Amino acid sequence: MVDIGFETYQKILEEAIKELKRTEFRELFKEEISKQEDYVQDCTIDTDLEILIPDSYVESITERLSLYTRLDNCGTEEELQQFHSEMIDRFGPIPPQVDDLFDTVRIRKLSVGLGFEKLILKEETLRCYFINRPDSPYFESDTFRLILEYLQKHTNKAKLKQAGKEFPAGGRRHEVDGRHPRVPKKNGGIR
Repeated sequence: MVDIGFETYQKILEEAIKELKRTEFRELFKEEISKQEDYVQDCTIDTDLEILIPDSYVESITERLSLYTRLDNCGTEEELQQFHSEMIDRFGPIPPQVDDLFDTVRIRKLSVGLGFEKLILKEETLRCYFINRPDSPYFESDTFRLILEYLQKHTNKAKLKQAGKEFPAGGRRHEVDGRHPRVPKKNGGIR
């Protein structure tokens, strides 16, 4: 525990307990599991965008690492905005890569709430991968139902498909694939 730190140890322990409740002790914790809405713990994002704090903006590598950690620990939109303002005060106008980094953090947090465990944004195409456990109660949740309903009724630019190899219990990973429109900037214009 000394090597990894108390917070990391706590996070690993919590994830291990949740996993045991959902697998080995599923019947015992059935009611608790059905009430949980945190089906996904984190979302990885793979992109061809340049999302980073450039060394030309913050020279010290230790300072950049500290800023990345603080950014990742922002839990609300208000905290993100405060941190954004603090960076402007400390380092000057924010370069586009850092703005994209802030947007990526926002997207990652939203994606976790929507049940996506992986996003790929490359060549203006966004692919969203749902949770990798086909027996997850997520697939019976209101969130999943509303996503399917939206895809069916409100867009013809996205499609839902089962992708990849077979997963345990005969399921497959579900993926939402669609053209990513150009994203409007906060202050107008298009990036």
